Amino acid sequence: MNTLTLAKKEILPKRKPKKWETLELREKNIKIMRWIRFRDRNLRKKFSILKHQDFLGTSITFGSAAMMIFTAGLYIANVIPAWAAIVSNAIFASFLHEIEHDTIHNLYFKDNERMQNLIFWTVWIFRGNTVSPWYRRMIHTLHHKVSGNKDDIEERLIGNGMEAGLFRFFAMIDGNISAILNFRKLVKDAPKFKRKEIVRESWPWLVVYYSLWYQFLGLNLLHYGNQFLGFPFSFPEFLESARSFLNTAAVVYMIPNWIRQSSIQIVSSNMHYYGDVKNINQQTQVLNVWFLAPLHLFCFNFGSTHGIHHFVVNQPFYLRQMVAPFVHPAMKRYGIRFNDFESMLRANRYFPVKSEFA
Repeated sequence: MNTLTLAKKEILPKRKPKKWETLELREKNIKIMRWIRFRDRNLRKKFSILKHQDFLGTSITFGSAAMMIFTAGLYIANVIPAWAAIVSNAIFASFLHEIEHDTIHNLYFKDNERMQNLIFWTVWIFRGNTVSPWYRRMIHTLHHKVSGNKDDIEERLIGNGMEAGLFRFFAMIDGNISAILNFRKLVKDAPKFKRKEIVRESWPWLVVYYSLWYQFLGLNLLHYGNQFLGFPFSFPEFLESARSFLNTAAVVYMIPNWIRQSSIQIVSSNMHYYGDVKNINQQTQVLNVWFLAPLHLFCFNFGSTHGIHHFVVNQPFYLRQMVAPFVHPAMKRYGIRFNDFESMLRANRYFPVKSEFA
């Protein structure tokens, strides 16, 4: 260190830490919650429609389901192209996923089990590549209690905590591959995980979805493989009829839901920390960098807003979107990480893994 540097150090006073920098971790978490609730209250006062939560939940549920049917009709009638039907229905299905999540937290029809069951059946039928909402209620409630730990069934089922690589990628985009890779570990690590229970809770819609999905993939693989080879094989006519039906079903139902599910699972799996989580501010990060926009389009900006939900759970998904621009600066100020992509290279650990040679 030269003489000039030493002189500068003596002349320049040390920066006094700001008041919020000296707060204890618990106080910082409370501050974040207060910012969220403050903005929430103001929005509810400003927009009276937000007071009618049951009405909004019902409208979004049945409106999204109706729009999926309408979009499918437009595609079948050759009014819109396949890409438009896929994109539209993936977005409408993402609304239904958020409705299911909010209903799990009793944000709609809290004292009306029949209406909640109707909502659950509706969202499950229209986005069939998930386990039943009633099972999801159990594992999601558990997720909030043990987020980032070995017994967090929900996140580990979508690859959270796995080493980066092909196995993890396929676990995030295909539930059956994830089952093959993770069920045995979960049986050991999570007392509430029962293999028979999750299999039972997959009937009927998850089983129907994946049966159609693999048939769609298999028949098209045969068809285009045969075409590539110059049609050396002749297949029965009923297989081509089945492929035509499955292709239509894929455009209006299967591909949109696969895109929606893959988008949210890639984002969720990577925004949650795992393994060394000690408190709420280490459970999630905020993923809001611009290049995640294609994924966020199909999972309702999940990476940008789900961290807010971990601090205040009794807030509908549309309100989380509305408070996010106001709350993000406070979250950053009080220590929540933003776009921590390095964590993905250390299997979602919050802290860097210490080398044995360090």
